[in-house]
Amino acid sequence: MPEATGASALPAAPDAAVGTICLGLTTLLGGPAADRELAERLFTGIGARRVLLTSDVVTAHAGAFAGRSGVVLAAGTGAIALGVAPDGRTRQVDGWGYLYGDAGSGFWIGRRGLDAAYRGFDGRATPGPLTERARHVFGDLGTAPQRLYLSPDAVAQVAGFAVHVFDLAAEDATARAIVEEAGRELAASVVAAARCFPGDEPVPVSWTGRLLRAPALRAAFEAELTARLPRALPAAPAGDGLAGAALLAATPRPGHYRTLVRTVER
Repeated sequence: MPEATGASALPAAPDAAVGTICLGLTTLLGGPAADRELAERLFTGIGARRVLLTSDVVTAHAGAFAGRSGVVLAAGTGAIALGVAPDGRTRQVDGWGYLYGDAGSGFWIGRRGLDAAYRGFDGRATPGPLTERARHVFGDLGTAPQRLYLSPDAVAQVAGFAVHVFDLAAEDATARAIVEEAGRELAASVVAAARCFPGDEPVPVSWTGRLLRAPALRAAFEAELTARLPRALPAAPAGDGLAGAALLAATPRPGHYRTLVRTVER
């Protein structure tokens, strides 16, 4: 029986032969030549006979729905939705990165929270809880941008400020508005991804990532989803991305995901 694994759990020195490895990657760059180069390293280093390369939202989808159709929302530092219809049609929405996408994501929320904080700091708005919280987190706000722009983990630091926006949402109208808008943005991505489903067919919807654990965000997301996509059938994920990678690796052909998975064989 072939052994399957995800990108985050590759065995350094397996005791038994590895049949298939499935990698759910955050970024897929290059074409067939790059795929072959990566696969050859795995063939040589681990002894695998088949390598499946796909994105992490595909393995998240496969895990969430156990290989069945539906729309999954992956919301963390970034945000992306993937719809896979029963007839195999697919639709990816967002996931374009923090520079011009990832609407409603942790970075998106943190960035808007810091924008509000700096408006209070420089006088464009009345200083509020977000300004005080940003000062507590980042120190002197006059010099914080210089430090942050030069930091190798600037994106993670900005995204990390989202937890403070959530924390203040109950008491501060500005923070609450940011969270509610983020929920609407995430729901809009799911609604757009669901367009691959025909007619009035019910659309199973699930999610992955820690962002929707925030109650205020979850409430805003669910309210907008219900209003815009009444045929949505929300359900907790059946499994995670590692389970999805294992499922894809154990399947002779990727089924619904055939256009989303690159296969390289030895």
